[in-house]
Amino acid sequence: MNPKPLSFHRRSWVNLRRVSQLFFFALFVFLFLQAEYGGQELLVWPVDLFFRFDPLIWAAHLLTLSPLVWGLWWAVVFLSLTLILGRFFCGWVCPLGTTLDGFRRLLFSPRPDKGVAARWRRVKYYLLLFLLAGAPLSLNLAGLLDPLSLLYRTLAIVFYPAFGYGVEKAGLTLYRLGEPFTYVSEPIYQALKATVLPFRPLVYLLPFFTLTLFALIVAAERVDKRFWCRALCPLGALYGLLARVSLLRRRPVVMCPDCRDCEKVCKMAAYAPEEPFRHQTAECQLCLRCLETCQEARVSFTFTSKAPRAPLDLGRRQVVTALAAGVVAVPLIRLGSLAQRPDEYLLRPPGAQNEAEFLSRCIRCGQCMKVCITNGIQPVWWEAGLEGLYTPRLVPRLGYCDYTCRLCGQVCPTGAIPTLELKAKQATALGTAFINRARCIPYTEGADCLVCEEHCPVAPKAITLVEQDTFNLQGDKVRVKFPVVQADRCIGCGHCEKVCPVGGASAIRVKRSLRVEM
Repeated sequence: MNPKPLSFHRRSWVNLRRVSQLFFFALFVFLFLQAEYGGQELLVWPVDLFFRFDPLIWAAHLLTLSPLVWGLWWAVVFLSLTLILGRFFCGWVCPLGTTLDGFRRLLFSPRPDKGVAARWRRVKYYLLLFLLAGAPLSLNLAGLLDPLSLLYRTLAIVFYPAFGYGVEKAGLTLYRLGEPFTYVSEPIYQALKATVLPFRPLVYLLPFFTLTLFALIVAAERVDKRFWCRALCPLGALYGLLARVSLLRRRPVVMCPDCRDCEKVCKMAAYAPEEPFRHQTAECQLCLRCLETCQEARVSFTFTSKAPRAPLDLGRRQVVTALAAGVVAVPLIRLGSLAQRPDEYLLRPPGAQNEAEFLSRCIRCGQCMKVCITNGIQPVWWEAGLEGLYTPRLVPRLGYCDYTCRLCGQVCPTGAIPTLELKAKQATALGTAFINRARCIPYTEGADCLVCEEHCPVAPKAITLVEQDTFNLQGDKVRVKFPVVQADRCIGCGHCEKVCPVGGASAIRVKRSLRVEM
């Protein structure tokens, strides 16, 4: 007997889901590219849109008792839709899920599920409880494991700079070869420069560490499909808890005993591991593969509140342990924390100088790093302790804080970097510059060097010149202009440190000042 053909209705829903995945992934990349200086003081596009809809970021923000950011309340929309549709975000919207699907198709051949992710399924719920338990004590680590932050950081720190570097080098190579290569290469290069290439060549700290973390998540796809989503993702766990009571349910609730094709095609293995193999709404991403492949047309999704729900047994002891671990982790992590006494060269973006408050609000999304026009905002490794991992800092030797720029405050979804008016931003001190006389050219060589004074953007200038007699390297007595920092005028923008011509460490460096800590 020939199997029944798939109906257009069932195929159309699956195709719609695939189109939705591609659309939201393209939107994520588009907004990522728009977080760029385009010659205007204000950004046109809401580049932090995906983070506004992130309920994990919203929940952590509320639990840290941070000031309300009304843009984050859009997360309630997705929470409400989850109560109706189930865990649709993970299968229809999440750009990291789409990325993992793409890498799996590209890198790995189809293979049976090994069941490892199914055994680890409850870990994501424990991670969620761990992260949220520490939030009321101002330990906000949700952004480290949030899938949107994780993907955005990886794009910003690794793939986007590598893409820009590759295109620049390829374009330069073809340009040197000359005609006829330039007939094709130059128009393509100019088009890319006008659309997707960065404003300037980018370089970031922690690229290999960031790439390794992402590579491990991708490599887990070889073990089981959507391993990250099924076993580790705390945002998926939050959606899964709400999806248990959603109105949209799959029928039949129990897997058909004569077929079990659903088990083979389900990328989430959303079925209880023991008989009667009940469908688990908390794990279902509504990929609708079971609807598409069911030859008997038995599978359907309907709105009902009476269908029985598979139990979610997390274990009372395990739940208590996860919550207790989140609370106990606060003092343990802060044993090595520098939040109360930060590293002297740890410069935060403008307006984010209260270290403890900043750490409790920052979600490590990387948007401020991406949008910085000088490439000066970089990820932190250990300078702020373990709780400061991936938070942003200004590294003036790589890029200074532009005097007329306030883009980082515009893209920060939680207000960890506030949106300041230009005058307020220009009056905000990040630190104070100090001259190392053992390296400064006028002091060591007895020769004029006016670079730091010329580039100081404040008025009146925070770096002044004092003429004094000294001896040069030849032993001749000369009159030299010595730079002096006026601490009460300096805002610590780092422009002087960036342009200092001394090789290696700059002869003038910006440190956190007492004015910042107070």
